[in-house]
Amino acid sequence: MQLKSNMQNRQYMKTYTEYFKPVLLYTILLLVFTGINFTSVYAQEEYQTSAGTLIISAHLNDKPVKIKSKKLLILLDYETGKVMMKQEISALRSDNDTLQNKLEGKTNEYIRFEGKLGLDYINTRGHPPLDFQIEGIIYPQNYHVMGTGHLVHHVEGSSSTCLLSMTFQLEVDKLFPENQLPGLGNKMYIQIVQSLLARVNER
Repeated sequence: MQLKSNMQNRQYMKTYTEYFKPVLLYTILLLVFTGINFTSVYAQEEYQTSAGTLIISAHLNDKPVKIKSKKLLILLDYETGKVMMKQEISALRSDNDTLQNKLEGKTNEYIRFEGKLGLDYINTRGHPPLDFQIEGIIYPQNYHVMGTGHLVHHVEGSSSTCLLSMTFQLEVDKLFPENQLPGLGNKMYIQIVQSLLARVNER
C-alpha cells in the first residue's frame, strides 16, 4: 500500500509540475509585455526639448537689456500637465558686457522651474490651440511664480510634437535676494518662445 501511495504522489507531482510550468511561464511573459506596453503608453505622453528658446528682458541703469538662451531644457507631461525647465546660468548670453561677465562666472549653476499648466485635461491625440495659466516654483530660490502660456499640438501620421510658449513677470529682489549687480531694475520678464517639443519615445 505504501508503494502504491508513493507512486500516486509522484504521478500527482509530475502532473502538477507539467501543468504549473506553462502557467508560470505565461504569467511571467504577460507581466513583462504588460509592463513594456504600460511604459510605452506613458512615455508617449511626455514631450521634451533641450533647445528651448528663453528670452529675459530687464533694465540695467535704466537701459533695456536682454538675456537669451537656446539651450533651455523643457519636459512636459501631457498626462499630469506638469512641466519642468532647467537652464545653466553660464550658457545665457547678454547684449550687455557687464551682465555677460556676471553670467559667465556662474559655472555649473542652474535655475530650475517646476510647475503645472492650469488645464484640467490635455487630449494626447490632438487638440486645438490652448491658452493657459501656469503656476510653479523656481529653484534654488523657492520663488513662487505665476504666468500665462500657449500650447499648439501637431500630429503627422504616428508622430506628435507640440509648440510651447510661456510668459512670466518676476521681481528681481525675490529671485536674487543678494543681487550683486547695482542698477538692475526690479522687474524682469521671462519668455519661452515657441519652443518645439518632441514626444520622448520618438526622439
